[in-house]
Amino acid sequence: MAGHQAIAAVAAALRGVIRERYPRDIFGTLTVDCYQAKDIEKGLTGDGFAILMWRVAINTQRRARGPRTDIFGRRFKPSLPLDVSFLIIPVASAVEKQLRMLGWVMRALEDAGAITAAQLNDYLAEDGIFAVDEDIDLVCDPLSVVDQLSMWDRIRRHPLFANYVVRMVLLDSALDLDDSGIVLERGFEVGVAEDVS
Repeated sequence: MAGHQAIAAVAAALRGVIRERYPRDIFGTLTVDCYQAKDIEKGLTGDGFAILMWRVAINTQRRARGPRTDIFGRRFKPSLPLDVSFLIIPVASAVEKQLRMLGWVMRALEDAGAITAAQLNDYLAEDGIFAVDEDIDLVCDPLSVVDQLSMWDRIRRHPLFANYVVRMVLLDSALDLDDSGIVLERGFEVGVAEDVS
């Protein structure tokens, strides 16, 4: 299970998947990187994909989770389930290339399916951020008209984007719930029954 590095690992994996898979024979050399909103508002130059993490929310469908138990039987506070939203923004000097890039990235992310723990752990310096059996689902989630217009007000220079949500990124707690140590053996006391007659 992932700790506080999970959000950074997800962003790095998303960047890595796009960077490794885009067709260089069609698009040439592209820049694929994560940006802050202030960088996108100033305007990006060159051809490539800008990835902007713009929203983090608690996943309300699975908010009431039970305590987490590790392989040694220790119990920890429940994991915090997050939904993390990213804008994938194609940036190109020509409109046709920008549209082709948008079509390619949406198809490629759909084809990629779940991002595996191996991919999630591959792009940051730390090892083992995600457990071997942890995958994340990347879902294209179109914005509502209100959110779309609000986003266009903020990033007027790059109004073409696709919104993706990574659901159920679990941030694990290191706070142990058990006051006692791990149970190594159990003893049963045998007594003599009293005669109540």
